[in-house]
Amino acid sequence: MKRIKILLYLSVFVLFSCQDFLELEPKQSIDTETALTSGENIRLALNRAYVDIRDGYGQQLFHGAELMADQGEINFQGTYIQPREYLSKNLVASSMWPESAWQDMYQGIYICNQVLKNIDVVEQTEKDQIKGEALFLRGLCYFDLARFYAPTYKPGASNNADAVPLVLDNTEEQYPYRATVQEVYNQAQSDLEEAANLLSEGEYFFANKFAAKAILSRLYLTTGEWEKAANAANDVIESELFSLSATPLAAFNHAANTAEDIFTFQQNNDDNLGNESGTGNEGMSAFYASTNVTGRSDFAITEVLFALYEDGDLRGELQTDLTDDSDEGDIKSLYYNGFGNNHGGANFCAKWLNFDKNLTFIRLAEMYLTRAEANLENDSEIGAAPVEDITAIRLRADVDTPETVDLEFVRNERIRELIFEGNRLHDYKRWGWSVEDLAYDSPQLVFPVPQRERDVNTNLSQNENY
Repeated sequence: MKRIKILLYLSVFVLFSCQDFLELEPKQSIDTETALTSGENIRLALNRAYVDIRDGYGQQLFHGAELMADQGEINFQGTYIQPREYLSKNLVASSMWPESAWQDMYQGIYICNQVLKNIDVVEQTEKDQIKGEALFLRGLCYFDLARFYAPTYKPGASNNADAVPLVLDNTEEQYPYRATVQEVYNQAQSDLEEAANLLSEGEYFFANKFAAKAILSRLYLTTGEWEKAANAANDVIESELFSLSATPLAAFNHAANTAEDIFTFQQNNDDNLGNESGTGNEGMSAFYASTNVTGRSDFAITEVLFALYEDGDLRGELQTDLTDDSDEGDIKSLYYNGFGNNHGGANFCAKWLNFDKNLTFIRLAEMYLTRAEANLENDSEIGAAPVEDITAIRLRADVDTPETVDLEFVRNERIRELIFEGNRLHDYKRWGWSVEDLAYDSPQLVFPVPQRERDVNTNLSQNENY
């Protein structure tokens, strides 16, 4: 890994105010003498961490989790090599997207470490929230770095394979070795659990207590701690702070959080590397959308996707009446015939319609699915019977639920509900599901440690297959 000090360039960061960091009216740069000597500037620095980490997810990691798990649901119509590497499961050590994501995540981690180091300058009334946010972001990063750049976590095993470097205290110069999978998971869990204890329940713009619990529910599913997973999801559901949107489509494409959003990364057209046509954006809408507003019409949706749904399921409904004169606002279904540049008569997904809308990260529907799955695995009914949770999801989709549901049904329901939201590869791995002809623990489904990092830090080992 590069020298840690190189990752931040704190003296020249453009930092943003609490209110405006996503309206992106930039404040002037803050030099190293004053950067972290006041609570206000600690807040500004932490805002920057949200931006870096969001970019890692929205421009590289979400794509990786969906395209590397793809089994024919997407037909890539574009020309970029990066999506083709993911789809073909043929990454190389110098692949650009895994390298960019690594840099974004470690830049965010560096800032979080600096915030935690200087937390005592924050007013007592705000200290728990700020510290909780820094721990939440760091724990989230390490959890997903381990899921992408390390062999699959196996409950009950030693999990002593190399994962990623654990950098918890920024020093002038570091050339760390990779910690083990178990060590990284332990750190992520510790950070997220402490964050859940510190964060406010009522914060809606940044991370709150229930965002930490929701991410913990993902982690506990991965580690096979079923009771903990069910309880974490149940805490979110029973908080009564969240509710399902009226329709599947209504859960997406919002400039502000909705009642279904447990946590989103805020963004707008000034900070999402895009322009009005979306052509400069590596984010979600640039690839998924095909409208008059944005999108390159790259990710065309195939019949393989539609075959996942029963007749009448709103989550698989395809709108076919749009024309080249249509407007983005005319889209009424989760899938639609494209009308943007180079649409080629194909169909597209409406979960990511515009680059200036928030990056949906974790929503209430996932908590119902997690509680149902964990309860089935645990032979329990924490909060509700699994069939009740699945009924809540399917009722909104206007489709009936069987009288009983088993684990296979719930897993497939998770795919139907959450597809193209950055979860699939991780779910397939923890279920032991193959991806095409690759076993779930194939080295081809693990990102490489970026060669650029290894050129600087020779202590970094490389993953198998690279």
